Amino acid sequence: MKKGFGRLAEQNSLLPVTAAERRFLAAKSILVILLLDYFFYRSLWAAIPLSAVGYLYYRREEKMLLQKKREQAREQFKELLLLVSAGQKAGFSAENAFVSSYGDMKALYGRDSSACRMISMLKSGRENNIPFPKLWKQIGSRLDIPEIREFAQIYEISHESSGNMASVMEKTAAIIIHKIETEKEIAVLLSARRLEQKIMNVMPFLIMLYISITSPGYFEGLYHSFSGMLIMSVCLFIYLGAYAMSERMVSIEI
Repeated sequence: MKKGFGRLAEQNSLLPVTAAERRFLAAKSILVILLLDYFFYRSLWAAIPLSAVGYLYYRREEKMLLQKKREQAREQFKELLLLVSAGQKAGFSAENAFVSSYGDMKALYGRDSSACRMISMLKSGRENNIPFPKLWKQIGSRLDIPEIREFAQIYEISHESSGNMASVMEKTAAIIIHKIETEKEIAVLLSARRLEQKIMNVMPFLIMLYISITSPGYFEGLYHSFSGMLIMSVCLFIYLGAYAMSERMVSIEI
């Protein structure tokens, strides 16, 4: 458990999640609990077991947020490589080009961006005499970005053999650009399916709300009896299963 928390802390040091973002995720999770409670049970006591669903929803949203930040970090890494490659062509060494690019990356993405945190880690590591290849391995491991892990391996080989680092960085940036463009094309193709998924996820609640408004008391028998609560629990599990399946169907990773 401690190891898991330690890894999460290391990842958050490069993929920062602000307190405002966490409060927003918590508010969304509470809203989910209240909606499920209202439509399926209408009992304050039901909010206690439903908090498990809210927790799972929070973890899912947090995972999606980290994935989004990871994609942003990958794009920032691409810009960093292009900037460092240009610096090397101007006569800088690879290490000096990385460290001196902090100002440009700060102007582009801000001081708290993943790129600036990467550069700060490289600068701090160099001051402590830690080799750059080892630092890049640590960064790739913390961010869990394949391109950075692969770049770390190539960087180590090129560093030991005095290879053309500028060319290596340009090719790595080109690969990342191609992957980002491919993902954007897939996102466009799936946009209609994602919209359909969101509509279908909301539709059961809209139907129940419409019936509740037009026929008051229609669902009362389901909320105040053991058999009714059992039926609504079965319906809730079916809905959650369908929701999880729909999420998996529109989730495609390259």
